[in-house]
Amino acid sequence: MTRRALIVCAALLVAACRQDPIQTAEKHARQGDAYAAQHKLTEASIEYRNALKGLPTRADLHYKLAKIYTASNDPVKAYGEYAQAADLDPSNIDAQVEAGTLLLLGGQFEEARSRAELALKSDPNSATGHILLGNALAGLNDTSRAIKQMEQAVALDPDNAPAYSALGAIQFRSGAKDAAKQSFQKAIDLDPKSVEAHLALANFDWASSDPAGTERELNTALQLDANNPLTRRALALFYLNTRRPTEAEPHFKALASMSPDGALALADYYTGMHRPEDALRVLNGISGKKRIMRDAQLRIAAIKQSQGKGDEALDITDAVIHDHPKDSEPHVLKARLLLAQHKDLDQAWKEAQEGVKDDNSSTAAAYTVGLVALARRDIDGAESAFNQTLKLNPRAAAASLQLARLQLAKGDAAGAVSAAEQAASQRPNDIEAAVLLARSLRAQGDLDRAKRELETRLRTAPKDPRLQTELGWVNLAARQVDPARAAFKTALAAAPSYDEARVGAVTADVAAKDVASARARVNGWLQATPHDATVVTLAARLDLFENKPADAEHRLTDLVSRDPSRLEAYEMLGQIYLRQGNVDAALARYRALADRAPDSAGAATMVGMILQSKGDRAGARAAYESVLAKHPRAGVAANNLAWMLAEDGKYDDALRYATVATEEMRDRPEAQDTLGYIYLQKDLPVHALPAFERAVQMAPQNALYRQHLQQAQAKAKMADKAEKAVNR
Repeated sequence: MTRRALIVCAALLVAACRQDPIQTAEKHARQGDAYAAQHKLTEASIEYRNALKGLPTRADLHYKLAKIYTASNDPVKAYGEYAQAADLDPSNIDAQVEAGTLLLLGGQFEEARSRAELALKSDPNSATGHILLGNALAGLNDTSRAIKQMEQAVALDPDNAPAYSALGAIQFRSGAKDAAKQSFQKAIDLDPKSVEAHLALANFDWASSDPAGTERELNTALQLDANNPLTRRALALFYLNTRRPTEAEPHFKALASMSPDGALALADYYTGMHRPEDALRVLNGISGKKRIMRDAQLRIAAIKQSQGKGDEALDITDAVIHDHPKDSEPHVLKARLLLAQHKDLDQAWKEAQEGVKDDNSSTAAAYTVGLVALARRDIDGAESAFNQTLKLNPRAAAASLQLARLQLAKGDAAGAVSAAEQAASQRPNDIEAAVLLARSLRAQGDLDRAKRELETRLRTAPKDPRLQTELGWVNLAARQVDPARAAFKTALAAAPSYDEARVGAVTADVAAKDVASARARVNGWLQATPHDATVVTLAARLDLFENKPADAEHRLTDLVSRDPSRLEAYEMLGQIYLRQGNVDAALARYRALADRAPDSAGAATMVGMILQSKGDRAGARAAYESVLAKHPRAGVAANNLAWMLAEDGKYDDALRYATVATEEMRDRPEAQDTLGYIYLQKDLPVHALPAFERAVQMAPQNALYRQHLQQAQAKAKMADKAEKAVNR
């Protein structure tokens, strides 16, 4: 080949290379069209993305790729492509409307309105543009303008069934139910075979408390298209909500056959129906994208936890975290698992914080931070986390319930009522929310309303033991003894072992001066469960009420020998000896018991308490130290010794023992009060506040604990003012 020929070939090759990127992009675009026509979504998306590398400003390619993402149920990517297509070609009304519709679904109403206005700027007569703008305005609570936009959409296209459905939705929201019903029906009249129109009317009927109409429209939609996932999901949820769960199963199975997401829904159904093996079978059969596999593994871990296989659940979750280190959900689940297993709270806190870091918009992550903070007894941290949860999702009733409990514990009855009201409105059928609201009202002194709230819930759940028990306490507070006894009786008939109902029933019997009935109750319970601590304590209280201190002493002595952490039993024993005025005999008796049972902390602790009551501080301290030398985790001895050391100004040693006491007596306020007292004496009111708040939470009626809390609050405010003054 001549030199001239080589030069010509090289020139042609360079020219070909210059043309290659555009030609290649066009080739990818054509191949994408071919795959789209064959409904090969994955292949089509790959080809369109390759085409856009060479032709990034082609609006039509962005639009086609958006359609593929929509068909693939990937709304995030679909929005990006619709927005690109609309920005590159403002005349593409459908791209603007689709982008705006996806913004609506994400709750971004202002942005959706902007997209709608751009669409209408290009085509003022676009019915879909007016529908989008109406929905956006409705989301922004501009209902009157929203209705006008919907009416204009109907006027522009009177045969447009979706326009009537959209108008009906806004009319219903504005309270015009009759007009809304007519609009939904008009949409069906215009297009009787429209699944969407029947679903819209079904949603209206459900919101209007017409289950028969709802079921009729949903079944009509199903007959029109048995493979419509929205219809299947709506029917499944309808049957669950109307307490017909077996009729929901076929629809969940149909969803499972349609997509991996449907399989997750079926697994969730089986889990809710307490069929874990069926759920595991479905979950283990799921395959697909990383997100789907992650979600399946997290559900498997949760089921393993419910089956008592905690270590296995943690291993699965750790594996998911390894594969998805920046995903919030695995970290949140691990924190919940650690909480449920009463394991490392520091690690649980770390995982919960990581969950928030990875997704600061996650309601579940914020709520989990609150739960871990509660377990760590960080009341301020818990309150802050639950408030953040409600900021992210104002309808998060679980967070409202937690806040109500915290407010009630702090003695803020009004705040507790407000939070409980919010939770109860969001969960009208939730028994726990109803009980908490009634309890908060009782604390506020509004007994009439508390009773009305309970009676309203009791119409649908007349035998619920929690509702009946709270009704009993409300009646007792109102000095209506006979109704109180009846309520406790109903509660015990439904739940014979419910401790709060047992205590209430005995209290009501005594209030009615019917000690014989109270004794008969307690004796029956003792016969069935002779070592039940609550029952033994009730029996001892009755002994004291009937002036039988020897019987009470015998029961309580036996109780503390078996369970040395029962501080209430020690207190009752102390009351017995003070009444008898025979402290020396009691001291000799407990010293003998301690000698006979050196491995039991109960009797030796009682020796210390008796010495302390006699004013023998040195002897009491020596007794407590002796107990703790043999039993380092003896909570009562640690608590009492901590208090004595604090009184002597030995705060560091006191703090060490108080920490043991709070860990061993998690459900007792005395240990928390001791811990708070030590911090207060160390002039650390900020550290004292959480401990005193926990003490008040556990015993809201204790005036001393409230007084200590107020002292800490006052000191904390003074310290804060002093710090601000210095900083100025």
